[in-house]
Amino acid sequence: MSEQLNQFSHLPLRLTNEGTAAAPTGGGRKTSATTLANRGNAGGHGRKLNSSISTLISNWETERENRKEEGKPDLPDAVSFILQVDPNLFNADALKSFGIEVVAELEEGYIIGASADIQLSELRKKIQQFIDSQRGGGKVPEIWEILEGTKRPEYILSPSLKAQWDQILDHQEYIVDVGISCINIQEQYSKCPKPESFKSDAEFQQKLDEWLDNHNLTPEEWDDLYLVREDQLEKFISDPKSGYQGEILQSVQGDEIGISRLPDSFSCRIRILGKGLKDLVFNFPYIFDVSEVDEFITPSATQNSSESDHEQFELEAPQPNAPKVCIIDSGIQQNHPKLRVAIEATLSTSWVPGETHITADYCGGGGHGTRVAGAVLYPRGIPKTGRQQAVCWLQNARILNARNELPKLIFPPDVLEEIVTIYYRQTKTRIYNHSIAGISPCRTQSMTPWAAAIDKLSWENDVLFIVAAGNIEAVRSFVTRPSIAAHIQAGRYYPEYLLQPSARVANPAQSFQALTVGSIAHHTYCSPPLISIAKENYPSSFSCSGPGIWDTIKPEVVEYGGDYVIDSPTSPNFTTPESVCPELIRSTRDGGKAVSADAVGTSFAAPKVTHIAAALEAAFPQESTLLYRALIVQSARLPAWTNSLNAKELYHAIRTMGYGLPDINRALGNSPNRVTLTTRGLERIKARQAKVYQVKVPENFLPQGEGFDILIEITLSYVAEPRRTRRNRRKYLSTWLDWTCSKRGEDPDRFLDRVLSEYDAPEEAEKGDKLLRWTLGKKQFKPTNGQTQPNGIDGIVKELSRSTGTVQKDWATVKSYELREGFCIAVVGHTGWNQDSNADVPFALAVSFETVNSDINLYSSFVEAEVKAEAEVQAKVRAQQKIQLQQSV
Repeated sequence: MSEQLNQFSHLPLRLTNEGTAAAPTGGGRKTSATTLANRGNAGGHGRKLNSSISTLISNWETERENRKEEGKPDLPDAVSFILQVDPNLFNADALKSFGIEVVAELEEGYIIGASADIQLSELRKKIQQFIDSQRGGGKVPEIWEILEGTKRPEYILSPSLKAQWDQILDHQEYIVDVGISCINIQEQYSKCPKPESFKSDAEFQQKLDEWLDNHNLTPEEWDDLYLVREDQLEKFISDPKSGYQGEILQSVQGDEIGISRLPDSFSCRIRILGKGLKDLVFNFPYIFDVSEVDEFITPSATQNSSESDHEQFELEAPQPNAPKVCIIDSGIQQNHPKLRVAIEATLSTSWVPGETHITADYCGGGGHGTRVAGAVLYPRGIPKTGRQQAVCWLQNARILNARNELPKLIFPPDVLEEIVTIYYRQTKTRIYNHSIAGISPCRTQSMTPWAAAIDKLSWENDVLFIVAAGNIEAVRSFVTRPSIAAHIQAGRYYPEYLLQPSARVANPAQSFQALTVGSIAHHTYCSPPLISIAKENYPSSFSCSGPGIWDTIKPEVVEYGGDYVIDSPTSPNFTTPESVCPELIRSTRDGGKAVSADAVGTSFAAPKVTHIAAALEAAFPQESTLLYRALIVQSARLPAWTNSLNAKELYHAIRTMGYGLPDINRALGNSPNRVTLTTRGLERIKARQAKVYQVKVPENFLPQGEGFDILIEITLSYVAEPRRTRRNRRKYLSTWLDWTCSKRGEDPDRFLDRVLSEYDAPEEAEKGDKLLRWTLGKKQFKPTNGQTQPNGIDGIVKELSRSTGTVQKDWATVKSYELREGFCIAVVGHTGWNQDSNADVPFALAVSFETVNSDINLYSSFVEAEVKAEAEVQAKVRAQQKIQLQQSV
């Protein structure tokens, strides 16, 4: 493989030009009928808001007095409420100037707010300015309604907890994860510009806008506020006089409090009685999320009778500088003969309560973490003879107990931060295999603390988390996840049940910045009456599907994780014969085989992708993990049977298999008929900025005639800073990116000008002579009645958009002669929650060309074109140097 890499290495993708869109001038967004009506009824709307405020404050003061008599804990000095605002016009961050903290921005214009200004005097002031037609009240018509917090459970609780909210018992103990907002707007607002300090309205507004855009808490201020909020929460839930018996659960390592921080919030796991949980949800002003603790299921394993002879094979230790892969799982049998030379045992660590000294895999039936570790080293089974050098070092981070459960005393966001602290900061481990997922489909409105922690760690460090999509049990059903047997009994058969909401990927697989892996079957079993549910290269019958949160493509890729065999299509028994199971290393602590094919699950598909990531790090050690993720997705291909599908069927295939099965050879290098161009190092981009990359096509593409088919693939991979108090992807990320392609005959300068000039324009279906018809395309939006509604997608598959996630791939087939002018790709940065105009995010971009059913040597043509282009660049440099020398003389 190394010889092929040297011969067909990736080529550089060159930045042609870049620019920044002009600052927005305002306008362009349609004003809703409700806002227009409010503007025309200043007195009536102002009185309605003032009345709501008076009722809100009165009820809050009454509640505070009653709490003293009832022995309930004191409330923080902040009034909490829910606002409904114009979702098209009102920017939630504008509430800063009202002295209101945004605890959470919800759907359909609803905002949970809190204010340390108990009388809401600044809000009242602006309402009066609106009534009196004075400067300062212009945003008031966009505030439609102010509601009390009685609806907070509807907006704060997870779906499953919301469903059982009426059955919460006062004296029963509950363990839940909570999210606490942590932006002290009142303190910040005291520092903002005041109108009386300026000579004109225009000057004041300019300075106010600058302050609102750029002012953020310093790390020291944020840390102080975090400590205050943490103390307020702890006092609220543990106040002795209340009898709530609450506590924040402690971290296993170091007895520190198990809390995970983000720029706008922190999350923690608490234990509390039901009456305290109710009080917390209804009255603690800064709480924005409460969810139950995830439960887990063990992948199926059977005792298969046969075992191949692998005794003649020997694994060699990795190179000393080989990549390191951390296995976050149930531990590893480190002395296993097929693993031990690749285990870096000195840093093996356990977070299991009471077993922090035990790092072995005690999971019954052959282990779990041991199987996962083996799949990283042996993605296509274990050789029977010969020798093979391990691609990477394995590190062991044990968090599952002997029952393959994640103990409730372990708070996943906190433990993941500790794991990265140990392994990334001490040994520069950049790849983390996380084959652990909950039993429930992921939430689709707000990111969980667990998934957000993965996103945060990916932002703060150059690391890649590879996670399992989750499994559907064969027989055992759960409230939110019916089993395969339950689906069949209800008349929902394979593969239709994979498209049910209950089959959605499991927490934390919805993480924006992890690479999520589903499963496909590697073998069709047919020995009537026994038959496998899935055929070869079809989605495994147990593999969870997408889309993920906010309609992202999840899983992004799939690997071979096995399948189930049944004996009846209507009342089946489920088995896993050896031929439908991937061959895996097996723990021998409780006896049994060292190597066996006896377990199925996405848990064992994920590490096979981790193997490719490790191979990429070995080949390109100086490159970012963003490039590794891009190349894995770029190399993925949907199975051949999808080529004949119509658009609707292809949509279903992408939901279950993402971009398809990655290929290690396509990821690492190229071939005579394929060439991949990539960015080198870390490219960075700011909001409102565009970077244009031009691909010049070799001359032998140019002749007219029938030509030959070229498959073009483009993948963008980026990372941004997350914020949990926002419930859409554009506000969840500090900056979000997408990419677009030039039209036919459009040169780089004109293309850049068009991209920048259309930056703030309403998104509509792209006009003009498009060069390529993409499979997915970009989702277009237009405002309708104050709401943002989809306005079609310019790709073949209409239900999905490539631009929703932080890894964005699309592909199209074109005739070679249609590429005569070449084309350009623009990566465009967009403003997320971070209003700092200097904030940037890193990205990697890959572009591939591959001949379809043709033996034309594409690669050599591109190499010749690259050499020619480089010579032209050098000639220009020498000419410029000559001119400068002459001028200096």
